[in-house]
Amino acid sequence: MRAASLRAGVAALTALAALAGCSAGPGSGSGPGSAADEAPDTSAYTDGSRVPKVEKEWDIPELPLARYEFSADDTKRTSQAQARGAERCMAGFGFTGFSLDPTRPVLVDRQASVAALVAVAMATPFGELDLDEARRWGYGWDPKSPGGDREKGRTVTEAQYQVLYNPDRSADLTVKGRKVPEGGCFGQASARLTEGVEDPTRMYTYTSSRTQALAKKARKDPDVSEALRTWAACVEDRGFKRYKGREEAFRDEAWDRGDDGNTRRTRRERDTAVADIECAREHNTVGVWWAGEARAQSADIESHRERYEAVRRDQDVVRANVRDVVGD
Repeated sequence: MRAASLRAGVAALTALAALAGCSAGPGSGSGPGSAADEAPDTSAYTDGSRVPKVEKEWDIPELPLARYEFSADDTKRTSQAQARGAERCMAGFGFTGFSLDPTRPVLVDRQASVAALVAVAMATPFGELDLDEARRWGYGWDPKSPGGDREKGRTVTEAQYQVLYNPDRSADLTVKGRKVPEGGCFGQASARLTEGVEDPTRMYTYTSSRTQALAKKARKDPDVSEALRTWAACVEDRGFKRYKGREEAFRDEAWDRGDDGNTRRTRRERDTAVADIECAREHNTVGVWWAGEARAQSADIESHRERYEAVRRDQDVVRANVRDVVGD
């Protein structure tokens, strides 16, 4: 289970957030590193023509639309380029010693007033697969380390914050006789990376919007529908509620998530989470579900290939800009 804490009011991070959002998920190379746990070669059935056997997260093959998304490495390099550009800009205003670490800052004077929004997501688009975690934490996580992948912060002063982000988008903001760019130094650095991009909105949103639409379509695929009904019956046969799908089990209001997104981790919740995963493994629910989405995505690529290729061309422009900024 993953939880991301998003701080409101940092609009200059929009471009980076879009990149990060596109890179998450199966196939990003984040699985265990031992030889025994290496991801299988799935090149023969990436179009959904074969059903993979899925028991662990890293068993899930890369979906066809992944080729039109920024990879995890792309996101990391883009973050580095944004940070480097912002650092150079800040130095021009007399602020030196800024770290190249692009993690989100903790604002000294604003921390108490900036609301934290918590978004909780399943570990994979197809549900949880870690039995050990389910036995301990159900659909939640260890309360001693709330928030999962929490971002470390760096402290900035109010003056630095104004130059770094120019949050009011003031056209008249000047520091040491120099005009602060709209969006601040971070906004300027981000804009540099999209120079030459034909359609930034399309590049950032087209593939993700199609992914969401096709995921809904795949739920209606006869094989996927049957697989989810079989999974639901299995969970019910073990004495638990009958759900429409695995996400419905994950988001059951009975788990009583708190303000931080974590659940109460009751015995009922933990037992349900275990049954959820065991039934999914027993009937290869995720494998069938994945294949349905792969078929839908492959067909969509064939129908809209020109748009997808336009997205990829713009992504290649960003990659070239990143190489120019980081110097390799």
